[in-house]
Amino acid sequence: MTPSEASSLIKRKALALGFSACGIARAEAVAPEVVAEHERWLAKGFAADMDYLHRNKDLRYDPRNLQPGAKSLIVVAMNYYPQQEKQSDVAFSYYCYGKDYHFVLKKYLAYLLRYIEEEIAPQLSPDTPLEGRAFTDSAPLLERYWAEKAGVGFQGRNSLIIVPRVGSFCFLGTLAVNLELTSDKPISISCGKCHRCEEACPTCAIANGSVNANRCISYQTIENRNDSIPPEIAERMGNRIYGCDECQKACPWNKRFAQPTDIEDFKPTEDFLRLSAADIEKMTSGDFKRRFCQSAIIRISKKHLLRNLDSVKKVMKH
Repeated sequence: MTPSEASSLIKRKALALGFSACGIARAEAVAPEVVAEHERWLAKGFAADMDYLHRNKDLRYDPRNLQPGAKSLIVVAMNYYPQQEKQSDVAFSYYCYGKDYHFVLKKYLAYLLRYIEEEIAPQLSPDTPLEGRAFTDSAPLLERYWAEKAGVGFQGRNSLIIVPRVGSFCFLGTLAVNLELTSDKPISISCGKCHRCEEACPTCAIANGSVNANRCISYQTIENRNDSIPPEIAERMGNRIYGCDECQKACPWNKRFAQPTDIEDFKPTEDFLRLSAADIEKMTSGDFKRRFCQSAIIRISKKHLLRNLDSVKKVMKH
């Protein structure tokens, strides 16, 4: 089996498993100009209080430090666009409608890795045992950079990866393996003259192709662990109490190509679709844990979800 044949079979299997796209990049150090741009973004304070983005730079800028011996990165995208939008007095980002993507993607990546171990590695590299590791937003890996390098999509002005004929409502996952595979080329597509995501952002968090987390509703409602949300952000939150999808909803790629996911784990329950502000206010700590134990919403505490709700209600009163 040649590296080219192996790569084709891996990509075919990824699509059969339910991934929306799959590409391969050579495991190597991140390009110096990308490192410099990331450092400039950090220096501007655009990472807000996400201090973890300042740590482990040796790992972040070279995936071979995360997975010693890695020769190839298999990058996948999985669609999570919902079949129906939540209709209640509070809004949640689409990405948390179903089960926690960390566990879902890890499960599907494990299926793909098992296939590679059983069907590909013995023929491609019979004298070397397969070594591989799955990543999905769980390690200091520049996922969007590698998705671009692997030809999975291109990075939009809102910093998200846009997958051709799919859109940006996708989770990214990566397998780092010690196999020499054939790398794909980045795609030559960009946002061009389109600025609709910038224009749609309620808080003007997107500018010049960069996102300032301090002004981002997703950051403020999820990552911000303070007791309050800045008033200038809160007054523009609308009814959003966990995340924000406005930049994605405005994107022409999503308007044209976004289709409901086929992944059962990402489909919301009727209970979630009906969840109201009153339901949240009545929750005990036990209720919160039981209801959201398999959801990405568990990333924040009941205290912070109520903080977000309180911010929204204060604005609505005025």
